[in-house]
Amino acid sequence: MQRYRLEFILNVFDESSGALHNSLAGFGQDLRVIEMPQEAKAKGRSFQINISTEDPTVIFDACAQFGRIKSVKVIEG
Repeated sequence: MQRYRLEFILNVFDESSGALHNSLAGFGQDLRVIEMPQEAKAKGRSFQINISTEDPTVIFDACAQFGRIKSVKVIEG
């Protein structure tokens, strides 16, 4: 089965990195959730998400429930 490496930014309002990690851990491998510095006047928080998975759609669907996804990079292999 094909594997994909996903790298993207997730903007959320109320979630912690631990809650995001726990929600995504079962959908892939090598998961990293890194909180990014908050920009001035920005609402919410931003996290860089890195994960390897066989089904990127599942990851994006799960993250869409937490907030807004942006800056997506999908790498095959």
